[in-house]
Amino acid sequence: MDDLQIIILSSKSAFTKKIRRGLKSFHNTCQSIPSIQVNQITSIDELSPDDIKKSPQIVLVDKEALGSDLDKGLQELNAAFPQEPLVLVADSDSPLSIQDNHGFYSVDDQEVESPLFLTFIYALANLSELIQENAAVQEKLRSRENELLSLRNASLQLTMNLSLDAVLDSILESALELLSADDTHVFLYEHGVLSFAAALFDGHQQNEPYMHPRPHGLTYRVAREGTLLVVNDTMTDPLFEDRRWEGSIIGLPLKIGNQVLGVMTVGLKRSHTFSEDEIRALKFLGDQAAIAIQNAKLYEQAQQEIADREKAEKAIKHLANHDALTGLPNRRLFNERIIVEISRAQRNNQVIGVMLFDLDHLKKVNDSFGHNTGDLLLQAVAQRMVGLLRKSDTIARMGGDEFLLILPEMQQPNDAVNTADRILAALSKPFHLEGYQVNITTSIGIAFYPDDGDEVDILIKKADVAMYKAKEKGGNAYHFYTP
Repeated sequence: MDDLQIIILSSKSAFTKKIRRGLKSFHNTCQSIPSIQVNQITSIDELSPDDIKKSPQIVLVDKEALGSDLDKGLQELNAAFPQEPLVLVADSDSPLSIQDNHGFYSVDDQEVESPLFLTFIYALANLSELIQENAAVQEKLRSRENELLSLRNASLQLTMNLSLDAVLDSILESALELLSADDTHVFLYEHGVLSFAAALFDGHQQNEPYMHPRPHGLTYRVAREGTLLVVNDTMTDPLFEDRRWEGSIIGLPLKIGNQVLGVMTVGLKRSHTFSEDEIRALKFLGDQAAIAIQNAKLYEQAQQEIADREKAEKAIKHLANHDALTGLPNRRLFNERIIVEISRAQRNNQVIGVMLFDLDHLKKVNDSFGHNTGDLLLQAVAQRMVGLLRKSDTIARMGGDEFLLILPEMQQPNDAVNTADRILAALSKPFHLEGYQVNITTSIGIAFYPDDGDEVDILIKKADVAMYKAKEKGGNAYHFYTP
């Protein structure tokens, strides 16, 4: 025990002298008792913060100093000294009447001159010290319990999330809670470069870093060395010589083994000596955070690989069913669709038109302008056709300059005439390709399901026969199949 401080609350100097005299006399006979410091105050208002902070201490109170309202005076004493033993002294002619729940010890003024008084005071001081030590232990246990609870909740949140953004948010919130900090940042570290990931400043999400990492500052030093750095006062630390600000900060590497994945900084807007408990808790959070960041990155990588694979599979499927030059369905997809349309037409007793057409004299275009212009022409023809037809129609490229067209749900064969006329008109308009004006025409052959056949190959063959009949007319015409 340190020196024992006794505060005497009394307005009577004789009362204080009597106690001083008795304590000194008995202290001289018992050298094992610590030295005693006695201070007198006449009212609670005279107490200074330093008086209250000193511990342990005994408060000896002259009953008369509390005034006529004893209960009120006792309540004020309890408020001023919530943990210190309070000894109320009254003369034997005015006995005390105090309820037990006030928690006071009471003696009469004759007892202060007893040889046992100092032993009693010393025992009270020891009791006070034990009570305060126990309170400190309990407070530390509560703090440790809250710390462990916060870390448990942080660990659960980190393991529940696979999204990197959600993981970063959880890391920031947990760090602020653990240290009651003002701001925290996370930077990711790859190929020797720090990149801003997320930040919380004064409890609000920051989309841009509060401070860009300096090449030779704390954050880069933590990233390069992979070690924790603690700065209790940024106003005096050499690391902040070129950028002073009032506060304190911890830089923590987020790493798996020896690989640094990133850096977390946790700052306060005041100087602060970080305790071992705070540093230990933050290290534990950093270990969990590094694992969560790595898992989130692996998950995002896996998701991207899945998306790339699905995209590739979709592209392969598209290539398998579409013409590479024009993007139109190819013969394979055409066959699938016409089989479906024939089945529907059978059920609904409907007519299907099948058109086959090619471009008249495409060879002249290739010879005059080159094959690249010829390819551009085929692409332009495909675009005009897609814009011309119904959504229910299917246009496919057979190969070369031949195209197939399915016209489902026709009410009568003559409905195909309108479509054929639109195609002839559309393709007879000039095409402007690579600075050239290209003029072409087309020849169209038309066959019908079920009149001309009920199988795909038969219908295509008869449409082909009809197309050559149209060419025999000089082209730029359509012709129905006739036996």
